[in-house]
Amino acid sequence: MKFSEKWLREWINPKVDSSILYDQISNSGIEVESVKKFEPIFSGVVVGQIVKCIIHPELNNLKILKVDIGNKKLLNIICRAPNCRNNIKVAVAIVGAILPKNIKIDKRKFKEEISEGMLCSFFELGLFNASRIIEFSKDTPIGIDVKNYLELKDNIIKVSTTSNRPDGLSILGISRNIAAINNLKISTLKNKLISITTEKNIDVDIKTKKTSINYIGRIIKNVNVNIDTPFWMKKKLFLADSLSENIITNIINYILIEIGQPLNALDADNINEHIIIRMANNTENIILKNNIKINLNEDILVFSDKDKILSIPGNINGDGSEISTHTKNIFLSTFLIDKKIVMNILKKINSNKILEYYRYGIDPCLQKYALEYATDLIIKICGGEPGPINKKNNFSSLSTHNSIRLHHNRLNKIIGKVIDTDIVSNILYNLEYQLVFQKKYWDVIPPSWRFDILIEEDVISDILRIYGYNNISLNPLQESVFFSQKNELTDLFLDKSAMILINQGYHEVITYGFIDPNIQEIMFPNKKRLLLSNPISQDMSCMRSSLWPGLLKTVSYNKNRQQHNVRFFESGLCFSIDKKENLGVRQEMFLSAVISGDYIKDNWYSSETRKLDFYDLKGDLELILEEICGLEDIEFRRKNINGLHPEQSASIYLKNIFIGSIGAIDPRLEEELNINNTTFLFEILLNHFSDVKLLKIQEISKFPSIRRDLAILISEDIPVSDVIKQCKKFFIKTAVEINLFDLYSCQEFINKKSLGIRFIFQNQKRTLQENEINLMMNDCIGALKKIFQIILRK
Repeated sequence: MKFSEKWLREWINPKVDSSILYDQISNSGIEVESVKKFEPIFSGVVVGQIVKCIIHPELNNLKILKVDIGNKKLLNIICRAPNCRNNIKVAVAIVGAILPKNIKIDKRKFKEEISEGMLCSFFELGLFNASRIIEFSKDTPIGIDVKNYLELKDNIIKVSTTSNRPDGLSILGISRNIAAINNLKISTLKNKLISITTEKNIDVDIKTKKTSINYIGRIIKNVNVNIDTPFWMKKKLFLADSLSENIITNIINYILIEIGQPLNALDADNINEHIIIRMANNTENIILKNNIKINLNEDILVFSDKDKILSIPGNINGDGSEISTHTKNIFLSTFLIDKKIVMNILKKINSNKILEYYRYGIDPCLQKYALEYATDLIIKICGGEPGPINKKNNFSSLSTHNSIRLHHNRLNKIIGKVIDTDIVSNILYNLEYQLVFQKKYWDVIPPSWRFDILIEEDVISDILRIYGYNNISLNPLQESVFFSQKNELTDLFLDKSAMILINQGYHEVITYGFIDPNIQEIMFPNKKRLLLSNPISQDMSCMRSSLWPGLLKTVSYNKNRQQHNVRFFESGLCFSIDKKENLGVRQEMFLSAVISGDYIKDNWYSSETRKLDFYDLKGDLELILEEICGLEDIEFRRKNINGLHPEQSASIYLKNIFIGSIGAIDPRLEEELNINNTTFLFEILLNHFSDVKLLKIQEISKFPSIRRDLAILISEDIPVSDVIKQCKKFFIKTAVEINLFDLYSCQEFINKKSLGIRFIFQNQKRTLQENEINLMMNDCIGALKKIFQIILRK
């Protein structure tokens, strides 16, 4: 949200300079993103009065003016503006004046008539988009500098706030915080006294039970919507980037920025009989003024009449019901609805300023004030005859606050400092809490605009904002802090893993712990989702149970930007529901990686390449496991896994304990996740690694190695890993390296497959003899025949 500093100081004006004011806004929990100085680039422009105005004798579209700027001599100026006329006061750029874009005003001659200056519009002064020359009020002094008179020099403050602080979305909310910090009070808001001059009204009928709604509105007849917006309002809205050409829209935007209350206006003459508040049908749509069609569904709340949909929340008005230059009677309204309905609409339209206010939260106590305030401004500026307010709701209250007990001892314990009860009571009073003090505690009720104050700790946090974090001394912890060996081992594991993967060409990424619940449901349909009650946004409302969604989103992002060869890894906490754990949530540390694209990049020396496959990723994972714990106790078991290809997926076990999964992404998910090429992932849980293998320097054997190759036929149902494992068990007391180097099958091998297994023997102390190698191999073959019924191949 943007606003000018002068606008803020109209509400609360502490005796502090601008820099301190900005710090106070930030310290109140509302971030000041930027502050920009605003000062129009023009000089030599003064207020003058037209004392004579005649049409040019030869050019009918020009007028010859005599203008008084407070000097003895009247200026002769040629002008074509349609609103030039006698006795009005205007902005005059005299000879030598400098306008924006470095335009210099000189004497000019038009058909023998000399022009000694120029009458200016706001657009020509670098301000609003207005073609008509400026008209000042009759009491404006002649000759005064326009820049000083209009008080255009200002600072534009841009703030952002978190979703739990809707008070940061209005000047009123920010003023309340500044007032509390400076021990001041802002004026109490009182409803405007509006005289009802017509009994005309439009009935409202609520026909939905899906949402709670509080709706109030009134008709205003005979409104002049074609009147120009007053300068004081234009200036504020211009600096807030919210100025439009429509006076009614400007009034609504003005109130939205000032007090944070959304309003909407419809053309009352296009409402057929009454307004119906209901849920849309799946076949309905709304056509906007710019011919954009929004298809609706039964989760979208709509405001309709007997024949058509008038609007949907967010001031999204249909073409026929929008205010136009022909509008004479308007229906002004404001409402409160459940956040769930707001989120349903945001899914359809992605972003909308008004809906963001509803998503953050609307103060229910300001509804009537906002309607009366807007009515008062409309009548004063545009004229009109207001009707009575029509109220309708289908609930008792959308927002209630329970009493919270704040204990003085607990407050002091958490802060680490004793704060006098009078100071605490004064802060709570300035923050407009309702409070009763009972020696050792306060019973408090938060103000209606603070939806985030739910427990005692929230109240303490609110007190600290105003008391000042800088006023709390930093006391070091007295307790000794011990780091568990388990955490140290996990850190060592992650350091070694990162080094290996980076050397293999991977890039480390860090993604949010919050993910889209829809992606969670797509990838892990059988897992219970851990949803946030107050998320940053709808697509970040679920705690991740795996690192895969974040990695796949990163892959999609890069591929959309022509980066087709990717290798990423990430480590981080994942979360799942477990009632046995603290707060019912289990946190576990995972390491995950993803690869996609070609094995090697394009190069000049070879045009041959291949796609990355399952075994490339498996090899990189085995490098990590070999370094950390060795591969003797690691086993890969073929298994169908949610989110992975049923024919290219495996579970990973360490000492028969499940530690992770590896495989290709399920082809059915590639389109849904916007991933075009085959992608491979692994993920391992680090909690089960209790023993990290330390690097040890070993002497290389001086004696020659001996190789034996074994070709066997075996049942195709027997995993190769079982055969290798049995061979390793047989040679447990002998230094031997065993690897699979060939796998072959054909129609001649009925239900069998051919394996080529290589044995490499090497002793550290002597050269092995041929006969002892043969004896060991024969015994190994005998064991394999007995266990797996293998057949030797020649």
